[in-house]
Amino acid sequence: MGAARRQHHKQQEGMRAATADANRIRAMQEESRRQFQLQIEAMRAQAEALKPEKAPRPLQSTLDDSRTGVRTARSRRKTVAGLGKGVASLRIPLNVGGTTGSGLNIG
Repeated sequence: MGAARRQHHKQQEGMRAATADANRIRAMQEESRRQFQLQIEAMRAQAEALKPEKAPRPLQSTLDDSRTGVRTARSRRKTVAGLGKGVASLRIPLNVGGTTGSGLNIG
């Protein structure tokens, strides 16, 4: 019976040592986690300090009076037609080998 008791005591001692090691590792991990959280909070505070302030809103009196009128509604068709006319006015007709009435003479 003496051998069984010694074996049991060795097992118990081994379990206590394993528990102590696990507790030590767990404590180190928690401390590491706390340090990491402190580092993150410091970085956030630094980022907040570097953030630029919001620009002040312009005063209403700085707006010119030309923008105070009422705008009339425009249909989509009128808007597209107006754009088409604007682009068409930029086109220069070419007269290739014809009369010189209007446009560019090439030839």
